[in-house]
Amino acid sequence: MHARSHRVRAAGRTALSLALVSATVLTTQLTLVAPAAAALPGLTRVTSTGPSNSDWKTWQAACPANTLLIGGGGRLNGGDGQIVMDTMVPVFGTTDVYSVTGREDDAPGFAGNWSITATALCAQPPVGWEHAEAASVWNSNSSKTITVGCPSGKQVLGAGVEVNGGLGQVVVDDLRPAADLSNVSFTAIEDGTGHTGTWQLRGEVICVTPPAGLNRVSGFGVLDSTPVKSVTATCPSGQRVHGVGGEVDSGAGQVRMTGVDLLSDTQVRVTAAEDEDGFAGNWAPRAYAICA
Repeated sequence: MHARSHRVRAAGRTALSLALVSATVLTTQLTLVAPAAAALPGLTRVTSTGPSNSDWKTWQAACPANTLLIGGGGRLNGGDGQIVMDTMVPVFGTTDVYSVTGREDDAPGFAGNWSITATALCAQPPVGWEHAEAASVWNSNSSKTITVGCPSGKQVLGAGVEVNGGLGQVVVDDLRPAADLSNVSFTAIEDGTGHTGTWQLRGEVICVTPPAGLNRVSGFGVLDSTPVKSVTATCPSGQRVHGVGGEVDSGAGQVRMTGVDLLSDTQVRVTAAEDEDGFAGNWAPRAYAICA
């Protein structure tokens, strides 16, 4: 478990990630969330869209000054199911950011242009803010699952997932907050053609002393063979989204999440698409909203 001092360790990764992206932001939007009795003070949603081109890329949304990152999400714009969003992580430094990486899958890749939209959820320092992470071993197993939990008395607000060494051939299948928000379960699976190299799955959670009314809401999509589909999870009346999650049910590595982000201040949307070869089985996306 890491307290706020974890910023120092991650500062180098912030600089590296920033070096991987274009210096020109196409769209950035900062939204102050409408007041709600149980929302964290200063809750702010920052959304930023990067350049559209045919390169693998990382893009980030940054928190305003004097706020902490409590969660975030991302989505791919374009790609026709041939882009793997293999990293959605909080990065803590002088400025907190939520960082999203997309990579084209193996041959033939994707000839068109595509972009990334990253969203950061930020707030004034919440009571009991802590950060925890865990990672799997490096090996060539076709799937991996890890669980990262919060200490007793604290619950999950936000989460992040990263596939190292997957090279666009390993898809994130689960980023699933537990019903009691005590932990988050992460699963990644090699795609339909497999991956000959070794790879690692890493998960992160942001834990806080829970604000009043903190709860998890889910939405389940249609279980069929439609190649692209979306599903939303909506917070109860009077509550706002504080964290996001998603998963693909029965995708067998041939369906990848292309969006796990906020549709609005009260809704989380998860979008998923079959790869270019399609998938004969039935599958469904699931969205999770952490609300307060």
